[in-house]
Formats: sequence, C-alpha cells, structure tokens
Amino acid sequence: MTSHVGAILDAVERPDLREPDPAPGRERFYRRDLDPRRWLRVVVDFNDSPAFVVTAFVQNNEPGDTS
Repeated sequence: MTSHVGAILDAVERPDLREPDPAPGRERFYRRDLDPRRWLRVVVDFNDSPAFVVTAFVQNNEPGDTS
C-alpha cells in the first residue's frame, strides 16, 4: 500500500464514513472513491501521539456488512 499513501491520507482527512474500531482508541475511516462497490478502509490508532495508521486495505462489502 506504500504506493497509495495519498489515497490513505485522503481517507483519513475526508472520509465518506467514520466509525469506531472494536479495539479501544482506534477508529475506522472509509473512502468509496475506488468504484461504487469497493471501499478503502484505514484503521488509525489514537492511543499514542502521534496517531498512526495500523492497516489500510480495500474491501468489497459495505462498511458494517458482515456478509
């Protein structure tokens, strides 16, 4: 994902959706710019300063959809 740093930062700066992560002190940021069916999910940990990206990946399902 290092070649997609711009998209990752954009997801955090201008998310289409933002929700808490199950892990304490973390949040999930989503962007749907890839295409209508795929979302970029970026998980950020705010427990330390500065905060840091834990993971970033593309998912095919809607955020919150467990199917």
